[in-house]
Amino acid sequence: MAYSCPRCAKPVQRGRSTAAGMAGGLVGALLYSAFGSFECASCGKIPMSEFPAEVRSKARAGSVAMVLGALLLLVVVIVFLAALRG
Repeated sequence: MAYSCPRCAKPVQRGRSTAAGMAGGLVGALLYSAFGSFECASCGKIPMSEFPAEVRSKARAGSVAMVLGALLLLVVVIVFLAALRG
């Protein structure tokens, strides 16, 4: 879901980290993105407090969904690896 920058009204995106992706794979990248700040191409990092209350609640719901997705992915990988082994 695309959110608009409260400063310049351009689209913002969740933060990304190559290091988190390298260290934790897809699960690490999802967790970093869930807890990272939003970034605007023009304004840089935007604190969550600058967004309207409606956007903050939607972003929190998206973060919870990403964390749950990361945990589900981790469980699926563990079950898959256990099935291969046994």
